[in-house]
Amino acid sequence: MIASDGLSCRLLAAASTLLLVVLMAMPIATRAANDADLTATLQLPEGGIEFGLETGTLYFFDEENAPFAVQVIDGCAVNDHYWVLGVGLGSAAAPLTVFDERTGRSNRLVLPAFRPGEPVGIVFDPEALPICREGPRGGLPPIGGTATYTSVTPSCADETATIELLSDGAADAYRSFERDRTVTDQVISDLPIAVVDDSPSGDELHLFAEGRTPRLVEGVLISGAEGMLPPRAQLNKALRDVTKARVRRAFEAAKGWKIPRPLITDLGLKDVRCVYHVSLAFDTLGADAYLAQAGWIKDGGTPLEPPQLVEERFTVDLVRADGQSSRLPLTGPYEGSSGAGQYWEHSSDDAKVQVIDGCALSGSLWVIAAAVTDEPLELQVTDDRTGATASYVLWTDREEVARLADSASLVSCP
Repeated sequence: MIASDGLSCRLLAAASTLLLVVLMAMPIATRAANDADLTATLQLPEGGIEFGLETGTLYFFDEENAPFAVQVIDGCAVNDHYWVLGVGLGSAAAPLTVFDERTGRSNRLVLPAFRPGEPVGIVFDPEALPICREGPRGGLPPIGGTATYTSVTPSCADETATIELLSDGAADAYRSFERDRTVTDQVISDLPIAVVDDSPSGDELHLFAEGRTPRLVEGVLISGAEGMLPPRAQLNKALRDVTKARVRRAFEAAKGWKIPRPLITDLGLKDVRCVYHVSLAFDTLGADAYLAQAGWIKDGGTPLEPPQLVEERFTVDLVRADGQSSRLPLTGPYEGSSGAGQYWEHSSDDAKVQVIDGCALSGSLWVIAAAVTDEPLELQVTDDRTGATASYVLWTDREEVARLADSASLVSCP
């Protein structure tokens, strides 16, 4: 049977009210931009409580006379900040401070008091902690992708490589170019972008310029035996006379199966063996913004579309262990927390489900649910437009509120 004790109902109310802002906590296909080390302090009438926080985890605390919920969400892919939300279920307002030990930044909110018979109040700050761009050593975060090398010289083979740009602590530049996690080249110039490998196995020089579309960088790779590159001071001086436009022309020449010999001569390169035209495609979310900040491209590209809650489109059923099924009707719209707008949900007295359009971020629709239950329930979600379905077991024997967050199973994007 479905339980409905007072505290569970209050926690369920908190969970369902939180569902809109919980959406960014799911494991979408992205990397965290910052290894945050977060702690929180809540000041209750009975005294202060301090606890650690893991990004994306929704914490319920059943403190006597003052239950509350807190979550920190990685919203870097949407607005370059970590978000903080909280729910107060106590009889008095309670100040909450979230602190990032690594950067020293903090955010302070006040959890509202709970009044029986009134909606549970939540606080939500989507600009709480601007710590996204600080990697393990500070500076711009790593961004990854794929490099495609097409040889212009017949004796050299085409190649592809997994790549990663590392800032090495620089706030507005990338300083290392890593290939296949084994070769790390040095970025020696930002105008034009020049990357060198002068290891004993041979010399290589990458020259890059902005590509034809956002998040695409193109250029040439020139390689040869050790000693192909001139002394560093001489090379740096020669690079000062090379414009991005000239790098673009070299790329176009290489695509036309022509070796850019004038450029090779002007740079003082000797005994060149291979010439490639190169395309870099980055797949890290937000890469275009970081490339623009580092000067690799001019335009940061089109902003990512934040996830949107889906309205009338889905059928949602709950199936009990004995096979009995109940349909959750669509209800709403409701007013979300400050800045969240309106939202809809499939709900009953004991369960609430929301479907979120996360296609722009993960290529799938997301399902979030919470229920008060003392038995396993099967949650079935059907897209009435495409016929796609997803099925989940909604059950916990350790917490009063069963909840799930899935961002991959319902692949029903246009």
